[in-house]
Amino acid sequence: MFYSPSQNRHKRWYHFLSIGQKKVWALAVFCGFVFAVCLTALLVYSARAASYDMRQVGQSLPGSLLYDEDNHVLAALTEHDTLPVRWDELPPHLVQAFLAREDDHFFRHGGVDYVALLRSTVRNILSLSYKQGASTITMQLTRHVFDLQGKTLDRKMLEIVLAQRVENNYDKHTILCQYLSRIYFGQNCYGLREAAMYYFGKDICRLNLEESALLAGIVRAPSLYNPQRSRKLALKARSETLRRMLELDFISQQELARADSSPIPDVFPVRRPSAADPMPGQLATWANAELDLLPAAVQSERGRGLAAVSYLQLPIQQYVQQAIDRALTAIETPGGPYPVEWESLPCADASAQKLISSAKRPTSLARPGKPIKPGQAKPECCVLVVDSRLNHRGNILALATGRDQQDPRNRWLDNVLPGRTIAPLVFCCACLPGGSAHHIVAHSARITASRLGFDIVHHFFSGLKLETELPDKQHEFDLYDGLFPMRKLDLARLLFDLQNMGMGYRPHLISDVWSLSRRPLYADAQAERPQEYIRRESAIAVSHLPPFRYHEGQPTVLHEELPGENGQWTMVFNDRGVAVFVWMGLEGSAGEGVAVSPELRRMLSHASLALATELHQTARKLLRSSPAKK
Repeated sequence: MFYSPSQNRHKRWYHFLSIGQKKVWALAVFCGFVFAVCLTALLVYSARAASYDMRQVGQSLPGSLLYDEDNHVLAALTEHDTLPVRWDELPPHLVQAFLAREDDHFFRHGGVDYVALLRSTVRNILSLSYKQGASTITMQLTRHVFDLQGKTLDRKMLEIVLAQRVENNYDKHTILCQYLSRIYFGQNCYGLREAAMYYFGKDICRLNLEESALLAGIVRAPSLYNPQRSRKLALKARSETLRRMLELDFISQQELARADSSPIPDVFPVRRPSAADPMPGQLATWANAELDLLPAAVQSERGRGLAAVSYLQLPIQQYVQQAIDRALTAIETPGGPYPVEWESLPCADASAQKLISSAKRPTSLARPGKPIKPGQAKPECCVLVVDSRLNHRGNILALATGRDQQDPRNRWLDNVLPGRTIAPLVFCCACLPGGSAHHIVAHSARITASRLGFDIVHHFFSGLKLETELPDKQHEFDLYDGLFPMRKLDLARLLFDLQNMGMGYRPHLISDVWSLSRRPLYADAQAERPQEYIRRESAIAVSHLPPFRYHEGQPTVLHEELPGENGQWTMVFNDRGVAVFVWMGLEGSAGEGVAVSPELRRMLSHASLALATELHQTARKLLRSSPAKK
C-alpha cells in the first residue's frame, strides 16, 4: 500500500499566486487600458480647453447686436447696464443664499465637486436618465461664457476641464460675481442687478434676506418660479432656499420664520429711466419687440448676447432717414428750399413748389431746433418700406418711427382715425360669397355698407383681429367712415394684404438669430405660403378701385388726409417690388391738440406724397442693384 497525496490539501498563498497569474495579468492589462484611455481623454480635452480664451470670463457682458442683410451692424439691442456685479456690493446673506441653493462647497473645491459628480453619475446610471448634473457655480459660469450646449458626455467633460482652467485664472470672488451677472431670473431679466431692480426696485446692496432667498430660488426654473408667473411656486422656491440656509447654519430658526412669513410684493416697481440711461434707438426698439415674440431658445440666450440678422438694407435705411429730414425741413423752415429730389417726380407741380418755398409758416409751428412751446407743434413722420417681391413679401427693408433715430417711441403703434383709407375693406364686404344683387360697390363706403347692413360689415372687421374696439350699431356710420381708432401698423398691414390678393403677410424685421458662438437659434419661415387673410376674390376686386389710384404700368397709390387732424397717409405699392407707407403730421406739446392751417395742410399733403414717391423709386433702384441673395 502506498501513500497518495490528497487533492483537497490546503493551498498555500504562493499556490494562489501561481494559479491566478493569468487573471492578475488580465486585470493589469485592463487597468492599463483604462489608464491610457483616461490619460488620452485628459490630453484631448485639455488641448480643446486650451483653445478657449479665459479673458472672456472677466470681461463685461457681451451685448446683443442687430445686423442688416449684409451683416453690417445697425444697432445695439442691449438696453441694460452690462457691467459685472462687484463683490463689495453683495450682502453676506445674498452670497449665502446662492451658495445654499447652487453650490455650498463653492469656496472649498477647485471648480469641480467630484463627490457630488460621482453621486449624480451613480443616480443617473440607476435611473437610466440625465436628471442630475452636479454642476458647480464655476461650471455653470463656464457654460454661460463659452456657450456649451446639450446634455452630452462630451460637453460635460469639456465643461469640467474648462472649469478648472477658470479656477486657475480667477479668484472665487470674481467667479461668483461673473456668475451672478449672467444668469437668467425670468421676465426678461438677465443678471442680478437687473433682477433686483425689476422685482424690488432696489440696488443689490439693499436686498434683505427674504428678497435674496427669492432671487436665489428663481434661478432653478426662472420661467416657473418668478413671482409674476406664479406667486405660489415663487414662495415654494424661497422656502426651500431658506430651509437649506438653516441646514448649513447660515441663518437661525428665528430668521427663517421671519423671512418665510414675509409676503411677496403684489405690484412690482417700475424703474423710471434717468437722464443718464442710454436711450434705445428706433431699430433697437422694433427689433427687441420682435425678439420678445420668438421661441424660448432665443429668450434664454438674450442675457448672454446674440446676433439678430434683419431684412433691413443699410443703403435704403440710410436714404430713408436723410429723405425724412429733407422733407420735414422743407415744411418747417420759412422760405425753405424745395428738395431737388422732388422736382422730377410725377407728383411735382409748380403750385406745390411755390407753396413750400414762399408760404409764411404759422406761429403755431415750432422753429427748427427749438423746443416746442405750449400751443405749438412740430412736423413728424414715420416710414415703412416693405418688400413685395414673391417669396420676400412682408420683409421690412427700412423703417423709421420718427425723425430722431435715437427716439425709442414707435409711432407705428400709435392710433389714428383711418377715415377713407379703410373704404377698400368695406368694399370687400360687398364681394363676399352668398351676396345678393344689391351687394354692389357704390361710390362711397357709407352707401355700400348701409346696403350691406351693419352685421355683415361688423362681422368682417371683427375677423380682422384689430387691437381696438369697433363701434356698435348705434354708431354704425363711425365704422363705415373709419372714425374709430386703429394702429398705424395695422392699417399698413391690411392695405398690404389687400394688394397681395388677401394673403396674410406680417411686416417683420428679424430673419435669423444666432448665439455669439454662431449657433443658430431661429430662422424665419415667412417664405412659406401664408394663409388667406381677406378673401382672395374680394381683395382682387377692390385692389384698384378708389380711393386707390391706379394706372396701367404705374404703382398703386393711396393718398388721403386722415380725419380729426390725424395727419396724412400715403401708400405707394407695386407688385414684385416694394411698398412704401408714410404717415406725416404735426405733434404738439403734451396733451394739446394743434389746429392745422389750410396752407400747412397742403404742405403736409404734398410732402407726404412726394416723400413716399421718392422713397419708392429709390428703394426699387437700390433693391435691383443689390446682389441676389441665395
